[in-house]
Amino acid sequence: GNFSYNGEDTGVNEYQFDVTGGSANAFLYTQYAVDNEEPLAKDGEFLSAATASACATVTGTGQLAFLSNKLRAGCSRSTNQMGKSVGGFSDVEPAIFKATGVLTADYSADNGTFSQVFGVAASKDLYEALQTQQGLTVGSTIPSNQPSISVPQLASLMNGNDFNDAKAKGPKFLVPATAQTNITYCSRPETSGTHAVVQLYFMSNPVASGALAGQLEIHGPRKDGAASIVVPGVDFDGNPTGNTVTFKMNSGSSNVRSCLNAAGFAFGVLSAENNPLGSSDTYRFVKINGMSMTAGVAGDSQTINAINGLYDFVYDAAIFNPEFTDALRLLNSAIPKGATTPGVFLNGNSDTPESKFSRDNNSTSPYVSR
Repeated sequence: GNFSYNGEDTGVNEYQFDVTGGSANAFLYTQYAVDNEEPLAKDGEFLSAATASACATVTGTGQLAFLSNKLRAGCSRSTNQMGKSVGGFSDVEPAIFKATGVLTADYSADNGTFSQVFGVAASKDLYEALQTQQGLTVGSTIPSNQPSISVPQLASLMNGNDFNDAKAKGPKFLVPATAQTNITYCSRPETSGTHAVVQLYFMSNPVASGALAGQLEIHGPRKDGAASIVVPGVDFDGNPTGNTVTFKMNSGSSNVRSCLNAAGFAFGVLSAENNPLGSSDTYRFVKINGMSMTAGVAGDSQTINAINGLYDFVYDAAIFNPEFTDALRLLNSAIPKGATTPGVFLNGNSDTPESKFSRDNNSTSPYVSR
């Protein structure tokens, strides 16, 4: 959309974003990646001026409220332009993507002024089955009635081991009494920052590397657009159990939401600006190890527990700005404070931080008070 920042003279009055595939494309869509001979380097896809003028104008809300009426929607992709970006924002610093093999070269990134909260979401069928099993009020979204799934349970379902108890039991690993026979992990591609933080938080990857090793991999297709993988459960003797775990690839958050809104048992990880309450979405966020990120109401910023250090599935953003573009610098400084930015909060890199907790701009560090 077209907009300007408080009279700042950047020489730019239009910012175009491509959010497909994930935040590693903040690096891969640039000429810098081409010059570094990155195997995954490519062009981004942007609106042409003619197409943009024909799009519907949308009033920015939530974390996009500062864009006023400058957003565009209902645009046809048929006339989009392919081209290089000048950089962008990432959920994690480029060193994480290099350590997991997504990037091959070294990239320097600046520290983002904000931190991103993530949550584990469950389909309606799974959410309510967990509530029934855990003796909670079915359908309620307030923290006292949100069901909880543990990190070990989630890691067991998501990891690359086809022959553990989680794969053998499938949906019954979380809800033993269920008649369901399949559970789906609504995954993201390896270029996704969400995928990167899932690897970090649940798989200790690449944290548990080196001589002692111990890191695990997320199961399933790695590349954007790859087909789903279905893992049939087998018992100790190799006999089929009749249960399956499906790993379904999803390009973006909207695809994950669609995956979670489908009937049956499914779970996935979303950044916390995705609040399903008050919308047509039927999925709901669960607690992780008994920790809730959300008040469970429509319009909730979904950050208060992270701000207070009561929830740690949180990572500090990075900004890749190889051309020292003023536009990106100003975007980094213009993130507003408070409830108008659901899912993110200002960290210690901001002039007006909302929390003393962070990972100190190192995604492998613990989430602690500074």
